[in-house]
Amino acid sequence: MKIKMEVDDNFEDDEIIIRCRSLTEDILLLQKKIADTVNTKMQLNVYKGTTLYYLSLDEILFLETQENIVMVHTCNSIYESKQRLYELEELLPRNFMRVAKSTILNTNSIRAIHKNITGASEVELSNTNKIVYVSRNYVKALINVLDEKRLKK
Repeated sequence: MKIKMEVDDNFEDDEIIIRCRSLTEDILLLQKKIADTVNTKMQLNVYKGTTLYYLSLDEILFLETQENIVMVHTCNSIYESKQRLYELEELLPRNFMRVAKSTILNTNSIRAIHKNITGASEVELSNTNKIVYVSRNYVKALINVLDEKRLKK
């Protein structure tokens, strides 16, 4: 595999092109990693009262719907989003995933999962006391995503 970079002040936007003979799993994985890296610079517009804030996606722990309002949780605060949960699910990068009907979780913020055989599992988040409950329908998918991220020998 060759890697080639062109630097030109005349370019209006940065562009990444992947040229390949066939679409292999490695190429798809590379494309997803590039997209996730680019998307980490994205910000989400949220509100607290009448004030508009621009949150980096890294700051967001999880999003949940409460009485038709999407609440955006960070370590120290809770904001509101004007967008619907399903709209945010489509826009957010791969490290955000739905873990319940009313919750999207930033998988990068997970510290521990306390499994519960009979119902929802409890997710402990890094750098905060906040806890997220994962519906039993989503636990297996969450574990699979976390396994993909794990360092492999």
